[in-house]
Amino acid sequence: MSVGEAPLEVRDATAEDMAAVCDIVNHFIERSFVNFRTQPQTCAEWVSDWELYRRRYPWLVAVQEGEVVGMAYSAPFKLREAYNWCAEVTVYVSAKCHRRGVGRALYQRLIPTLQEQGYHTVVALIALPNPPSVALHEAFGLRPAGVLRHVGYKLGEWHDIGFWQRVLTDAEGEPSPPRRAGDVSR
Repeated sequence: MSVGEAPLEVRDATAEDMAAVCDIVNHFIERSFVNFRTQPQTCAEWVSDWELYRRRYPWLVAVQEGEVVGMAYSAPFKLREAYNWCAEVTVYVSAKCHRRGVGRALYQRLIPTLQEQGYHTVVALIALPNPPSVALHEAFGLRPAGVLRHVGYKLGEWHDIGFWQRVLTDAEGEPSPPRRAGDVSR
């Protein structure tokens, strides 16, 4: 996979990647409404979350010319046990790499990995309006599942949150527990 002239590598994220991830996400925290945080995150917060979730959920980065230019990860949608087969998916791409296939490359690996692990459903929450994010998620089969109106106030106005969902399997009956992130072939 390549973006422009330089090849793009998608790989498992490491603790060392979290500083770059933090910079990418903080750009959106500080300059847009697409992330509802109002204060920048620290690298330590990212490392802590990565440590907490990476064994059960895939965390990926896209690297080009040695630089992390995007990340996609999954995490619990909710913490109650009945939600164990549902994963929330998130993608961020460096502002300088938008519309170059980075998000697509990340989701081309993330979503099939979750399916292979045994997750039944993936969901994404998108701050609205955000046509590029909506288009990316819909390209991977996520469909609108509802909107919560005026739930976040940022940058001087109210914003909605849209829910997108994709059912990954048609399994009936009691499912096996999802496999750990490292227990699937990639």
